[in-house]
Amino acid sequence: ILEEREHALSRGAHIYAEIVGFGTNSDGLHVTQPDSDSMQVAMQLAMQDARLNASAIGYISAHGTSTDRGDIAESQATAVIFGNKTPISSIKSYTGHTLGACGAIEAWAAVNMMNEGWFHPTANLDNIDPQCAELDYIKGDVRKLECDYVMSNNFAFGGINTSLVFKRV
Repeated sequence: ILEEREHALSRGAHIYAEIVGFGTNSDGLHVTQPDSDSMQVAMQLAMQDARLNASAIGYISAHGTSTDRGDIAESQATAVIFGNKTPISSIKSYTGHTLGACGAIEAWAAVNMMNEGWFHPTANLDNIDPQCAELDYIKGDVRKLECDYVMSNNFAFGGINTSLVFKRV
């Protein structure tokens, strides 16, 4: 449930995380061909809104559609901001692309893993496209990791880009 903090506290709810940063844009450049620059802007806006620098983010939930243009653009945008120091993986390797539901599912998974102290690998990530940026891809086994902030990215059809930053509570 997404609700105001005060409302959750008043009803005695357990709070799993707080959304501390949000960035979105729509480049409208192409229906299905993503733009790395616009993805980068969405992530930067979320970081600015959260008042954090890149080193504060402990994990990135990638949109990760396993498409050549999508993954190349996303990895390059991510590398500009985070370099290769922040662990990253995609849940779509387990669920497939759930289209309209993917943002909510992936955000929930990122928050849940942050609270559990482990992050899933991208399943079947064996051969990374050489055009993809060098990132700290989680592959093979689960990675145990304690962190206080995670980022969840979704880059949709038509160049609609959204990035959320969650804080452990």
